[in-house]
Amino acid sequence: MRINEAYEHEALRSCQTEETSCPISGCNKVSTQCVDVSAPVVLAPTASLGSPTVTCQGSPSVTCVTSSDKTYCTVTLTQQVCVSIPVCYGVSIATGEVTIACADSGTGSCHCRC
Repeated sequence: MRINEAYEHEALRSCQTEETSCPISGCNKVSTQCVDVSAPVVLAPTASLGSPTVTCQGSPSVTCVTSSDKTYCTVTLTQQVCVSIPVCYGVSIATGEVTIACADSGTGSCHCRC
């Protein structure tokens, strides 16, 4: 987030001798300064897992293979299972350190357009 703003104002008249609010040896001036204000916002992902559940689907398939020397058999059971894992997704939001700095206008006067 970045804010760069200039405030409009009416020009002040130069001092006249009949004005009592103006010092005799000076005149009124208005100075405008633009500043850059930064407010970082940090977004971080969050995820929390619930307890998973496992359920069997249908019947298992069974295969049996006899070794070539007929000294053993390998039995393979294959079961389709359904695993449900509840997940809660979110975002945590935190603000970083807010900073301010003089705008680099080069001339010292503010000609910002917002």
